[in-house]
Amino acid sequence: MKAKIAILFFLLSMNANAVILGYITGSDYVKMNSQAKSSWVVGVMDGIMAESLSSKSDSLGPWLGRCVKKHDMQQLKAVFEKELNNNPESWHIPAALVYQSTIKKFCNAE
Repeated sequence: MKAKIAILFFLLSMNANAVILGYITGSDYVKMNSQAKSSWVVGVMDGIMAESLSSKSDSLGPWLGRCVKKHDMQQLKAVFEKELNNNPESWHIPAALVYQSTIKKFCNAE
């Protein structure tokens, strides 16, 4: 019985993650106004920061936290938007995944 409940919770959490990650695509982001884009980026960064805190320990702290110390939100937003504008073939992908990949590559390239 406990195994069935654990499997059920796992499936429900997987389904919830799919809904959350698929909520805003790159195409949806491109259509937003400036204020909505800024709000969305702050929310995604909060999510990535929370995720990085719960992942494997890094003695220097979360990678996004280190990057934010060097770059402001507008610069990180611009890097993401440049990636979207240069790669419209990825607009169908959840924007949060594109953002995370782009910013992680940018931050780790320094």
